[in-house]
Amino acid sequence: MSNANAGEHASLQSYPDAVLTATDQSSGITVTVEPNGTSLAAKDGAGKQLWSLDVVKQVGKPHTGFPVIRYVEVTAPGTVSIVVGKSQSVEIDLKSGKAKLLGEN
Repeated sequence: MSNANAGEHASLQSYPDAVLTATDQSSGITVTVEPNGTSLAAKDGAGKQLWSLDVVKQVGKPHTGFPVIRYVEVTAPGTVSIVVGKSQSVEIDLKSGKAKLLGEN
């Protein structure tokens, strides 16, 4: 996602260097942080939406930093890890969209 959209995207307003999209090469699923900064959406290789999840509503606001997603990375086939706020770690299953709070540093 281009930083040219920073004025419209909540994550980029709070964290200008935010990483807001990642693709799992094994499944072709791409996850993208939605403009509100708290939700994540997954699409298959054909562009069909698989799920959308408000991560902050599901796992809670971080204790430090802004309550938006600032980093997205595929860490293993079928799994994406995200950082909310300064250091709240969340793991998401790409097929189901289920989120698991891992903790906060």
